[in-house]
Amino acid sequence: MNKEQAKQISKEWHEAFGTAALKDNYDKYLHTDFKADFFGGQQLGKEEYAIQDQQFAKALHPNKITVIEQVAEDDKVISLMTWEATQVRDLPGIPNSGKSFKVKGFAIDYFKDEKVVKHFPLFDQFEMMGQLGVLPDGVVKHGQIEQS
Repeated sequence: MNKEQAKQISKEWHEAFGTAALKDNYDKYLHTDFKADFFGGQQLGKEEYAIQDQQFAKALHPNKITVIEQVAEDDKVISLMTWEATQVRDLPGIPNSGKSFKVKGFAIDYFKDEKVVKHFPLFDQFEMMGQLGVLPDGVVKHGQIEQS
């Protein structure tokens, strides 16, 4: 597999996150030995990841990830992305606010046998929580931490 093919697989998979388009297609993108460091730092295997992904799909609608830029080297692809969604149900530790958010993030995906075998995402969760109203007023203003 060449670098452009790996970038395309990462792009398709990320942009399908939390949507019905991914629900029956995890095997297309994720290796049998897939591991992810998913929100909260826990490591999840492929089946656990699919369950958690679908929970996010139910809680965030509409839910859209847009890949802005990618770099591929050796067996990995780094993707810079934006994530925008509206919360319609509770998330772990975040009661339903009905509010929308838009944050930036990135992911490093490692490939084996033309599928993602390791996934390390990092989105600005602090900014997301601020936009959802979870943090006290004034803690986050336009992507900056308010000094007291």
